[in-house]
Amino acid sequence: MKILCSGNPEHATVASAIKKHFLSTDFASRATGYDLRFWDPGSEMHFRENIKNYNVFINSSFICGGGQLHLLEATHQEWTMADTPGHIINIGSTAEWDGVNSPHPEYSIQKRALRDRSLQLNNKNHIKTTHITVGGINDGIPGHEKWLDLKYIAEAISWIINHDCQIPALAIIK
Repeated sequence: MKILCSGNPEHATVASAIKKHFLSTDFASRATGYDLRFWDPGSEMHFRENIKNYNVFINSSFICGGGQLHLLEATHQEWTMADTPGHIINIGSTAEWDGVNSPHPEYSIQKRALRDRSLQLNNKNHIKTTHITVGGINDGIPGHEKWLDLKYIAEAISWIINHDCQIPALAIIK
């Protein structure tokens, strides 16, 4: 299993928990030469060329403007063209459940779009996708200390990618 995780593991993020749990994981962030915003064609090509070297992608970095959705689709396209079986893990948010009065309407829409597209692309025989809705994570911000420990997200991802069953969606909330 060769894993690429979006995000900088030096910050209190899902990527930091992945780094501790999966020791040989590579990371895609500006700190490692990736610009996942895809503001220029070279940055998208860099991602597309490199994702071919992996069979697990943990899509954990929120990128404004629907960037996570773009990463999901780019990964799925590249693996499909290369006939690479793999597993894409998308990290969502409980903001997916917010209705029309969401305090962050664009964020909620983007997370729902990620979830829905992940479920559409799931194919247990070739490229699996799993959408994990998380809420209340302990991201190092004061007042979040009793929220969900990031290690539980990494443990859930490990369980999902090593499980015989297909797990298209999961929610972890504290």
